[in-house]
Amino acid sequence: MRSLSKAIITPVTSLLAAFCLAASTMSFFLVAFEMNKFLDAQLQEIAINVAPGERRDADPLLDAEHEDQLVVRIWDRSGNLVHRAGPPVDIPWRSQPGLTDVVAEGQEWRVYRWSHAQHNIQIAQAWSARREIARFAAAGAALPLLLSIPLAWFIIRRSINRTLRGLHRLSSDIGRRSVDAREPLGPAGVPKEIAPLIVAIDELVERYRRELEAQRRFVADAAHELRTPLAALQIQADNLLASDLSDQSREMANELGEGVRRSSYLASQLLEMARTEGATSPEHRMIDLAALITSILADFVSVAEASDIQFEREIVAAASVKGDETAIRKLVSILLDNAVRYSPRNGLITVRLLLADNRPKIDILDSGPGIADEAMPFIYDRFFRAAPQEIEGTGLGLAIAKTTADRHDLQLRHANRADQIGTIATIIFPQA
Repeated sequence: MRSLSKAIITPVTSLLAAFCLAASTMSFFLVAFEMNKFLDAQLQEIAINVAPGERRDADPLLDAEHEDQLVVRIWDRSGNLVHRAGPPVDIPWRSQPGLTDVVAEGQEWRVYRWSHAQHNIQIAQAWSARREIARFAAAGAALPLLLSIPLAWFIIRRSINRTLRGLHRLSSDIGRRSVDAREPLGPAGVPKEIAPLIVAIDELVERYRRELEAQRRFVADAAHELRTPLAALQIQADNLLASDLSDQSREMANELGEGVRRSSYLASQLLEMARTEGATSPEHRMIDLAALITSILADFVSVAEASDIQFEREIVAAASVKGDETAIRKLVSILLDNAVRYSPRNGLITVRLLLADNRPKIDILDSGPGIADEAMPFIYDRFFRAAPQEIEGTGLGLAIAKTTADRHDLQLRHANRADQIGTIATIIFPQA
């Protein structure tokens, strides 16, 4: 397991060490070159000026810059100039012995004055010569550091990207994981500093999964347990209606039977919701969507006839998809059931199959009251109902449909029709 801090610190430390060595080496050679040139010239000038006299017989001066030459003046005790050398600059006589700084002819000079029994000696050196050596030293140290900045960026970026590659892989794995996945993420391939976080996420997901599983089991068990007594109540209500009752009693018995029927339907929907959320996806196979639509419509013929509703099938483009036929059948059936419930008598429901951007799409268009704009964001919430109270429903149908669509990578959308009053429900399949 690779350490994030080690992956960053190690190359950066190595880079800094290498450039410190490079800076020292470059600074040494640059300063040595300038110092050697300067000191060689100083050696020659000292040798020439070690005693008073003319310097006609001296060797030509070495290749020294003008500012590197010393200004030498020697006077006898009478004040007569007995020796001069160097640039023709008039440095005023300093009465105080030792080192001083003066300005002559617009240039700064470092002056040393010394006297003995026979002569007074004054030697001056331009400050610019010393500053040049300092500039060479600074340049020798700074140039490698300046060059190291872009290289440091490159190495640090490369080290971080290489270290975080494991996190990118982990992110991609999480994005591709199914909601049914039970295996832990695992810290393999990620920096060891991140590993405790991955382990903690695995534990949190496992606790969350157990809580959801317990909730599903409770809902499924409760719905299942309710079905038997509700079925018994329905039988008793039917028996009651079959007996000789007064008009008022019959009306009350009808209301009782309708309430039991609605409760039974709610229990069935709750059980279906629990099964949908806890279901595992079987092996997918190719599905002919046109044939599937025809089969589903055939199942709804009796329901449509009872409500005087007409079905219309439009196969704009035949299409096949790979998926779970049972889940897709359930999804289309829920949407059709909603369309039948909300469409008025003598209404028309159109089921259309087409291709959009090379993706199969099923549209189910009804002629119901439509959905209010303020209710549209909430239609997939459990127990939310946007329909008028006289239309029966539990508020679970679209929640089950949305869960089914999400679990099988399908897009489910609802919108109000633009051509007339009604709703259009759309299922978009992955690209064929």
